Amino acid sequence: MTDNYQQSNEWAQQHRQSLTTRHTHEDALTDREFELLLEACNSLSEPRDLQARFVCLAAGRLGLRAGEIAHFQAEWLDWDRMLLRIPQHEPCECGYCRRQAAQETTHNAQLTQQEAMEARWHPKTVASSRSIPVDLSLRLELCLERFTDQYDSFPRSRTTVNRRVTAAAEAADIDGRVYPHCLRATAASYHAYQGVAPVPLQALMGWSDLATAQKYIRISGRATADALRQIHHR
Repeated sequence: MTDNYQQSNEWAQQHRQSLTTRHTHEDALTDREFELLLEACNSLSEPRDLQARFVCLAAGRLGLRAGEIAHFQAEWLDWDRMLLRIPQHEPCECGYCRRQAAQETTHNAQLTQQEAMEARWHPKTVASSRSIPVDLSLRLELCLERFTDQYDSFPRSRTTVNRRVTAAAEAADIDGRVYPHCLRATAASYHAYQGVAPVPLQALMGWSDLATAQKYIRISGRATADALRQIHHR
């Protein structure tokens, strides 16, 4: 009886926490809000306008994380196959990577700062090393082409990525918080609504757990609607 009560109480606490904890997918932008965000990028001064547009499309349509955008290299683009390949490792000595390396050494006495830096940069998980199609729209292709032409002028850092998104969101006057990871959730929601199945969605977003993709599929309701229409309209 006591064990059952404790389990029931733990479940109740977890349920209450889930009701009060805000998840990133709740901040995902609607199609209208995303279009307003892209439109607002054009109002920024050069070269911030193109930089902001690249950041918003990379996160909001390709599903890149802020760290992936900050460490983007023009060489990641394979124009022949129309793919953006995120590598398992990219040599980097930026301030963010130095801070992360220093933090790793504090938790591992056998690891030196140099050894930690040699492992930088790497994506968040093994699944994050992936190939992403960039020919999803002509708008996306043109933005990538123009951005890579001016790539050397982009001050690559997590701070820059955050600032470009914030500037575009302020210019668009969108209600609610707009930040890089909510744009990544926007990409997941967008593709789930378009009917992308869980496994391809997981591969696109670089998630380790298929359950994350299934969550977005459930939220969109598109898969359920399509399944019901196939049954009732045959």
